[in-house]
Amino acid sequence: MPGTFFISGLYSGIDWSNVIEQIMQVERKRETLLEDQKQIYQDKLSAWQELNTKLLNLKTQAEGLSDTDAFNVFNTSLTASSGNAEDILTATAGSNAVAGSYEIKVLSLAQSQSLQSQSFSDTTSALELSGEILINGQVIQISSTDSLSAISGAINAANAGVKASIVQVASNDYRLVLTAEDTGSAGFTIANGDANNLVQALGFASSTKTVLHPVSSGAESNRFSDASTAVGTLLGLSSPPSGTVQVAGVSVSIDLSTDTLNDIADKINTAWQGAGNTGNIASVVQDGSQYYLKIDTTNFQDANNVLEVLGILKSEQTSVAEVQETDKANTSGGNPITASTLITAIDTSTGNPKAGETITIQGTDHNGNAVNTTFTIQSTSTVQDLLDAIQTAFNVTPSVTSDGKLQFIDNASGESQLSISIIANNESGGGLDFGNVNVVTQGREMEISAGADAQIEVNGVVTTRSSNQITDVIQGVTLTLKQAASDVTVNLTVNRDIDQMVSNIQDFFNQVNEVFTYINDQSSYSEGDESAPPLIGDTTLSLLRGDLRDKLTDGITWDSTTHYLFEIGVNVNNDGTYTIDEDKLRDALTNNFDTVKNLFTQSDTGVAVRMNDFLDFITDEYSSGYVQTRMDEIQTNIDNIDKRIEEMERRFEMERERLYEQFNALETYLAQMRQTQQWLNQQLGNLTSQ
Repeated sequence: MPGTFFISGLYSGIDWSNVIEQIMQVERKRETLLEDQKQIYQDKLSAWQELNTKLLNLKTQAEGLSDTDAFNVFNTSLTASSGNAEDILTATAGSNAVAGSYEIKVLSLAQSQSLQSQSFSDTTSALELSGEILINGQVIQISSTDSLSAISGAINAANAGVKASIVQVASNDYRLVLTAEDTGSAGFTIANGDANNLVQALGFASSTKTVLHPVSSGAESNRFSDASTAVGTLLGLSSPPSGTVQVAGVSVSIDLSTDTLNDIADKINTAWQGAGNTGNIASVVQDGSQYYLKIDTTNFQDANNVLEVLGILKSEQTSVAEVQETDKANTSGGNPITASTLITAIDTSTGNPKAGETITIQGTDHNGNAVNTTFTIQSTSTVQDLLDAIQTAFNVTPSVTSDGKLQFIDNASGESQLSISIIANNESGGGLDFGNVNVVTQGREMEISAGADAQIEVNGVVTTRSSNQITDVIQGVTLTLKQAASDVTVNLTVNRDIDQMVSNIQDFFNQVNEVFTYINDQSSYSEGDESAPPLIGDTTLSLLRGDLRDKLTDGITWDSTTHYLFEIGVNVNNDGTYTIDEDKLRDALTNNFDTVKNLFTQSDTGVAVRMNDFLDFITDEYSSGYVQTRMDEIQTNIDNIDKRIEEMERRFEMERERLYEQFNALETYLAQMRQTQQWLNQQLGNLTSQ
């Protein structure tokens, strides 16, 4: 409605608004014709867009089938001389596999190295240990306020190739377990990063040190990225150790906060020659982008973990023997008892023990075997006699501590079920009491499991690998080892996967058929149909059909011979769609594999190759391909019609405004005429009344 104030037909009695809208409806018939024309174009565009989607789907299939990997597909089958083969290993074949048969035995599995700490009573209390350790060369900083949980978290946060976890073995027995993320005999390295011996304090290693990297002429250090930068700086240590070490009996002073590899080699050689020797015993060797020390001896003594940080020596993981001790210190005449003390001379509150009284010795030995025996006190029995009886019963090494307690060291090291109970029966009221026997040092293995390589035998040849997933023994085949079974032979057969290749080819022609079926539907019109398809008579559609047919039916030549799809059982129907004689295709894949593969993948000319290239061109929105061009043309026509409709709407609005103004002026004129008429009538009435 125009902005001008207008009362339709107030004076004329005519509904001008209705008149104007009827006039505008007549005018809008031209716009309706444009809208109808726009709808035709929109239907064409939708049809082309739907066809373009089908072409893109066909392009995806063509692209996949043009790759030789679509034909280099293999399957595997496994049988075992006994049991289920897949309980022992699984096998998958890649595109570079080769058909063949293999006899496999899994001799051993690869496993990760795993270490455990000593026992701690809880996971949250501060351990009051401080310093740095190196795990696979990564620095782990530990402060005196850190608990077992905090240390575990710090190790995991370092991403050093080792996972830390806490295991509760028993009440008040928590241990930190370190496990290499990768399997293999290389395991991982753990070393002190300063002079504080945190590795030993945590219980991951003993004080015994051996050469870490022995070679035929002596030893090597770890690898470092630079030979001219201080070792402590290279490792990122906050307090690198320093001290005097012994190299082949010669003292050498080393400070890792300032000494480089070059400096250390020079110092060792200077000390060596200063001791009256000739030549150099140490050198710096470059290995690619890394450097290491080579020292022609394995005779070392380490001070403050200097050689351990360098990776020349390592602290050994050994078995720890369990130590148990009585909680009561006995005396004789007020002094701590000794091994030679007579049992009848041991002080008690009710008088000395009496000859003839017995002591029950019971519990379990290292392996958990029950022990139950009796020791009878004689007048000449010494504490050593009692200890000898306990030694025989439990296979332990007994002794008496300086304060008069009995101590027992398990002769078998490692995890122990040793449990000793000494009960004085005091038949005559002698009052003898050795107290309870408690664990002082928990028996354990520092190394729960050693890093180990997998070992397999393939067709009689034994091979070792660091992982249980082996990719480089049988070409193109990945073996996943699951169980060692050296007495079971697993027979592996690798064959071309005919089923998969047939499926790949069928998927391609299914999409070809979908495209041709759509084109056929858009190109046909039967009398009696309510409407014709949007693309009927479209010359671009006819061009597309012809080009697609050519890409599929043209022969492919190699070795001076031209080949066609019908040779492998792929036949064209009258409507342009394709059917596949699957038996013939399978026979061709089995007996003429290269022919089938070349028909689709031959460079530039293979059916799938040229189809992919053709579709890539005609559908690319940035190319001048005719499918995209046709859609662009139709969209341009739609845009032009929209502009014409928009301009027509603008003119319609101007015409409506003009009509409203025109009829408003007429109503105004009629109003003025009415007022004039009323005035004249009034004047005439006045004259008559006179």
